[in-house]
Amino acid sequence: MSLKVKITKGFNLLKNSLKNPKSALKGIKKSLQDDKKNYVIKKYGLKKGLPFIDILDLLPNFKETIFPYSYLSHSSYISDLALLKGLAKKFKNCRYLEIGTWRGESIANVAKVAKKCVSISLSDEELKKFGHNKNYIKLQRFFSKKFKNVEHISHNSHTYEYSKFKQGFDLIFIDGDHSYEGVKIDTQNMFKLLKDENSIIVWHDGGSNFENNRWSVLAAILDGCPPEKRKHLYRVSNTICTIYYPKKIKNSFLDYPNIPNKKFEIKINAKKLKKA
Repeated sequence: MSLKVKITKGFNLLKNSLKNPKSALKGIKKSLQDDKKNYVIKKYGLKKGLPFIDILDLLPNFKETIFPYSYLSHSSYISDLALLKGLAKKFKNCRYLEIGTWRGESIANVAKVAKKCVSISLSDEELKKFGHNKNYIKLQRFFSKKFKNVEHISHNSHTYEYSKFKQGFDLIFIDGDHSYEGVKIDTQNMFKLLKDENSIIVWHDGGSNFENNRWSVLAAILDGCPPEKRKHLYRVSNTICTIYYPKKIKNSFLDYPNIPNKKFEIKINAKKLKKA
């Protein structure tokens, strides 16, 4: 794209933003994704993004109960949490690290099957600086604060000193700052914390939905991942997660829209929470 075209494109986006801010925001987001898509295709040749692993090939005995779950904004999908819980079960005495916990739904589910869980999230003071209100901050660790096997660390994951974790982790979940730079930094840091050759990393929001890519996140993962590890990067079917899975496993590129090859059974039950 020439400089003249970029300037014209930027001017049109600015002009549109003054007329229709919501539409302009969508346009800016789409433009960002298009730029990152072109970047990924040009640099890595991944026209369709990453190949997919079928969740039933990854977890053949896939059957999980997800509790707690809030069904509120910014929650992970149920299948995302079931994926994490199923992966944690693969390890004896699983050591789990999570970047970006907030309400604590994901780590509360994993804590039921893992031996040791560590959460690294922004402190309350840092959240205030980013403009979050009292209710948002109050929800920090809502579901995970009472788990004895969960250690909560209030710190920016980009600047935290990780040298204390000499033992490493079996399973790492990255769900913090979703900007390109944020995902790239977390990715670089987390590959240094893998316990051994069987350890796994999962990124949330690797897809914009179950079938399509979130190209800005994919670009950051690829750029932050050690070159020799990139061949082990995949999307996980029926989730919006990306995974680093170091073992040989069947995978394939999918065309949109996908033809269903499985059906899920979901049972739902809700209980009132006691007021704090």
